[in-house]
Amino acid sequence: MDTKFELFDDSDANAPPSYDAVSTSTIPVDSVQCRPPPVFSRLRIKQTRATVLSLIRDIVSTPDFTPSSATPIVKACAAALPAAVFADLLQTPNIEGHTAMYWAIVNNRPEALWAFLKFVPQYSTACYSDVRLACMATSDHTLFMSMGLRRDVNCKDEPLTRSLGCPPDEIQVHEGDGLPENQFTADLQIRMFQKRLRITQKMRMELIAKGRVWSLLFFSGHEAKLHVILGLSQHSLPARPNPVLRIEARKGQPDCVAPPEGLQIKFQLKETNLLVPEDYANQSQSSCTGIYALMGDWLMYDNTIYVDSDGTLRHACKAGDNIDIARAG
Repeated sequence: MDTKFELFDDSDANAPPSYDAVSTSTIPVDSVQCRPPPVFSRLRIKQTRATVLSLIRDIVSTPDFTPSSATPIVKACAAALPAAVFADLLQTPNIEGHTAMYWAIVNNRPEALWAFLKFVPQYSTACYSDVRLACMATSDHTLFMSMGLRRDVNCKDEPLTRSLGCPPDEIQVHEGDGLPENQFTADLQIRMFQKRLRITQKMRMELIAKGRVWSLLFFSGHEAKLHVILGLSQHSLPARPNPVLRIEARKGQPDCVAPPEGLQIKFQLKETNLLVPEDYANQSQSSCTGIYALMGDWLMYDNTIYVDSDGTLRHACKAGDNIDIARAG
């Protein structure tokens, strides 16, 4: 589709002659230097914003929109408005109750999404929740991670990882590959896990699979033992998982006859119970918001075989009706 667009044009064929052609000797200085009242500027911005919103709506929702047109149109729209106004427009749920970025994700418009993100210095609260919802609706874990949408339970964790020079955590989700339709696997590498958890006491990991946002909350209890809770994040559909956490041991010495055994931690969910997110509207006595498991006290041991030399925890996750979270080292 050929896309044409134009913003406001200030040219006017019937414009009055320039000031150079008019003698200003009899015109008061104040009248020459006066500016339009602010109300006219606000009106102009409001009109331009409406035009820009119409163009943005076309980019994310028109069925035969040409992807290559997205970037130049977005740039032109950004140039027509103050930066803060344009960023606010992109993050306001003004298109069928959702943001422009939500529709760019749901309608698979990556060119538009990355063009938008260049003009969004920081997510607003509403936009952050909306794009998380879009990633969940499309079950796109890769995009979820690349957009930095993981929700931390401890506000100290992000600045701590920067101070420690900690590399980003890695979480890869795999679906299909011979697995039953209701299962998935995920490989997790939690960098400096031991050190970070000793300092913050809590750490939360999130991943998207099967149209849900799954969370793992690790925390150390008063008895110096490590605990983990499996849950579902906001807006996720209920599930009835049968999860197992497997932690692989680090490789032993070259002369070791048998490799050290890893850990296997089973979560317990009653057959009649249903795992639901905390905001689920229809909670009942048979529903729960988290499945608890005890991991032991190895977190407190130096040189434990369950983490790498830099304290990295690795585990893999297999989920659906059965969730199998594994691998640490």
